[in-house]
Order: sequence, then C-alpha cells, then structure tokens
Amino acid sequence: MTMFEWAIIAFIVVSILWHVWKTGAANPESTGTLGKKVAGLSTEVGKVSGRVKHLEEDMAELKEEAATGQDIKRLEQLGERTWRSIERIERIILEKGLGK
Repeated sequence: MTMFEWAIIAFIVVSILWHVWKTGAANPESTGTLGKKVAGLSTEVGKVSGRVKHLEEDMAELKEEAATGQDIKRLEQLGERTWRSIERIERIILEKGLGK
C-alpha cells in the first residue's frame, strides 16, 4: 500500500470518528431533552383535559336547565289561560261598575 492509500484510509476513519463524535450527542433522550418535552406536554394535556371536563359539566348543566318544546307549549297555554282570566275579571269589574 502506498502512502496515498494510507492517507485516504486515515481521512475516512477520521471523518467517521469526527461525525460520530459530533452527532453522537444528538440523541435527545440521552441529554434528557426529550423527557423534559414529554413531561411538559403531559402537563399541558392535563390542563386542557381539566378545562374540557369543566366545559362538559357546564354543558350538561345547561342541558338540564334548558326549556324543552313541551315546557314552552305549557308556558304558552298558561299565558293564554292567564290572559282569559284577566279579561274575565275585567268584564266582571266593568259589569259591577256599570251596575249591570
């Protein structure tokens, strides 16, 4: 082997070692970065989950308190009966007032 071939082999080996040395620390789990990001994400998901649960409870409460179609019809009928009663009372008062 010539000196030129040895130089090429050395260059290749040094290049590989340099690349491994520089990029070897890029594994995020070995530096703890990935674990920190996952923990932070887990915390955020927990917060959002709590907010969603609170909104679901509010929606359920609103559904329980909301008036249904039957409730509205019943209130309309009650209003009509009340109005008829008021008209009848007015008629009675007017008849007594006029002496009929």
